[in-house]
Amino acid sequence: MKTTAAYITYTACDLALDDDFIRWVKTPDAADNSFWEKFLADHPHKATTLREARALLLHYTFTPAPVDAVVVENIWQQLQLTQENISQRSSLLRRLGKQWRYAAAILLLITAGIFSYRHFRAVNTVVITGAGEMRRITFADGSQVVLNQQSRLRYNNRHPYTVQLEGEAYFTIQKSAHAPFTVQCSRGNIQVLGTAFNVNTQQQLLKVVLEQGAVQVVPANPKLPAKKMQPGEMVTMDAHGLHTKRVHAAWHTAWRNNQLLFSDAPLAEIFTYLTDVYGWQFVIQDQLTLGNKRFNGTAPANAPGQLLEKISTIYQLKMERRADTVFISKSSKH
Repeated sequence: MKTTAAYITYTACDLALDDDFIRWVKTPDAADNSFWEKFLADHPHKATTLREARALLLHYTFTPAPVDAVVVENIWQQLQLTQENISQRSSLLRRLGKQWRYAAAILLLITAGIFSYRHFRAVNTVVITGAGEMRRITFADGSQVVLNQQSRLRYNNRHPYTVQLEGEAYFTIQKSAHAPFTVQCSRGNIQVLGTAFNVNTQQQLLKVVLEQGAVQVVPANPKLPAKKMQPGEMVTMDAHGLHTKRVHAAWHTAWRNNQLLFSDAPLAEIFTYLTDVYGWQFVIQDQLTLGNKRFNGTAPANAPGQLLEKISTIYQLKMERRADTVFISKSSKH
């Protein structure tokens, strides 16, 4: 077997025709595994080349059996027609003999295999969630997306990652200075180099909450400036522009565990959060003042009405929801 250094310049085609590499892919043993593991450890930049070569061998079978002479001749003629200066080169190629014709035909098949493999890798995948359903998507570099209910995510499976989101998702992106992660939404894009953040595109808005790291929100409207966010900020983009405010990021990301989570939270801030997430509007009646009333607790994210029930019980309030409006008044029992 050659040394690991001997394979540094090998392409996927070269590897697919190498006897030692073929043996490792087809019938590996401990020695082969050790050799190629050392090769990857010494030359990590060749990982993609090895994957493509393995794919060629696993999807296309090359045997020493004779190839149909008619097929070889047809391929050979196609190769000749694509050469520049056919009249000068054809005589030289003919002198190389039939053996080289077979090699050229096999090379053409391998090239077609690489094209097919790369095309397959670039195919987009679409994930759609229904009511009460969440899905987790993990990318090859370890980045993860948790897709909330009634949402849609389209993505490719190769660097640089670009996803298209409709609905809501939580992103945990591995840091990479060379392969940025981009989230495309109808009102703008989020460009990421490594961070954790939440994106919501419901109600014809774009809402981005940054939990850690840094992201840049780029509006689809070129007249609006890009916004580089800081942890704990929420950027909301609507038809009128881009707005930024400080929020409790944990409140906006607890949904991925199907929770509404609040810790020593003023009621006014909780109602603002419910407006941001569910689109509810709150109307205070009976000259009621919320004052310094605070709440600690949780409720299922898919049943936010339970949160209102807990708050109304603790503070003896009456909460009546009509469509997307919640009317709050003093309880008759108070």
